Amino acid sequence: MKATAFLLGSLFTTFAWSGANAAVISANSITGTNPSADDPYVTGISSDPNITASGIGRSTGISAATASNRYSSRSWSTGAFDATDYFTFTLDANDGYEINFDDFFYTGTASASGPTAFAFRSSLDGFASDIGTPTATGATISLTAPQFQHLTTPIEFRLYGYTAGGGAGTFSINDYSFNGTVNGVDAIPEPSTLALLGAGALLMFGNQRHTRKQLETAE
Repeated sequence: MKATAFLLGSLFTTFAWSGANAAVISANSITGTNPSADDPYVTGISSDPNITASGIGRSTGISAATASNRYSSRSWSTGAFDATDYFTFTLDANDGYEINFDDFFYTGTASASGPTAFAFRSSLDGFASDIGTPTATGATISLTAPQFQHLTTPIEFRLYGYTAGGGAGTFSINDYSFNGTVNGVDAIPEPSTLALLGAGALLMFGNQRHTRKQLETAE
């Protein structure tokens, strides 16, 4: 009974641990005289050593706007959503590793004539679906959905802005971070694998007890 309780407790601990310990995967506080001059901007980026991160870049639909301590752009769409106007971030796990996202956090600034509507999307569905509710001043966007877990290939995220008051209006990212975990592919078994291992261990334990009783009866 003690052995069974210990085994079940160990399995529960493993399950609980696998969903915890979220940390910063890639982040940048974006400082300096004119970060927007770089495309992408990577100065000051901090990333997990087992991933490659692009930093923050911009599409050809928008242009750099001079500003300090933030990544700023102008020429945002003054009308409806425009798929060519966005900031971009790409993350890729190194060979033998996987990314499990928790959320994307950023703070932003829009000028008086900057965009007033925003969308956050990913390459997983060809940038077709909105994720979360981004705003001009920032947001924490959950990435805990199953499609953002166990990623071993590159993923690109885009933050779109539109409905600007004029072409000179600006929108900036002041700082950002992607949070979650980066694990070795074989470091944490899939839950289904853990369940099978647990069931197998319990069966072996039961079989050993049954065999021992048979031997004791025979004696």
